Formats: sequence, structure tokens, C-alpha cells
Amino acid sequence: MSASEPTSADAPLADAVARLERAVSRVGARLEDYQLRLSAAAGDVEAAHALYNDRARLAAALDEARAREDELQGAAEEATQALDDAMADLQALLAHTDESGEQA
Repeated sequence: MSASEPTSADAPLADAVARLERAVSRVGARLEDYQLRLSAAAGDVEAAHALYNDRARLAAALDEARAREDELQGAAEEATQALDDAMADLQALLAHTDESGEQA
């Protein structure tokens, strides 16, 4: 027998080495799968973070819009009151003109 030919005593060792190599290969494949899942999860976390930031930005914009709406509502109420006052002044002037018989 030459040194390169396995003996029957080496067969169990060769089988064990082959099983170990297959197990290491499976572990490597699972590690690659987990790495892909981890990368995908990291992408999901980044997307969630971006959505959270968008939500915060939109909430701030909504608060600003509501504050502006309140300001505009106040201005509209003031304008309405000024128009009511002007109409009352005109009506009083017209009533006074009609009573005195004068024309404006």
C-alpha cells in the first residue's frame, strides 16, 4: 500500500472529516442567510426612522398651519366687525340724511 491510499482504519476518520466539512458548509450558508436578513432588517430600521422623521416634520407643519389658521380666523373676525361698524355708520348717515332732507 502506498501512503496516498486510505486504509480501512482511516475510513471512519475520513467519514468524520467529510461530515464536519458538510456541517461547516451548512453553518456558512446559514450565516450568509442571517447576514442577508440582518441587512434587510437594517434597511427596515432606516425606513422606519425616515418615516418617523417625516411624521414629526408633518406634525410640526400641521401645528404651524393650525396656528396660522387661528391667526387668519382672528383677522377675519376683526374684518367682519369693521365691516359691520362701517355698515352701521352708513345706515346712520343715510337715516340722518333722510330725516334732514339733505342729499349727500
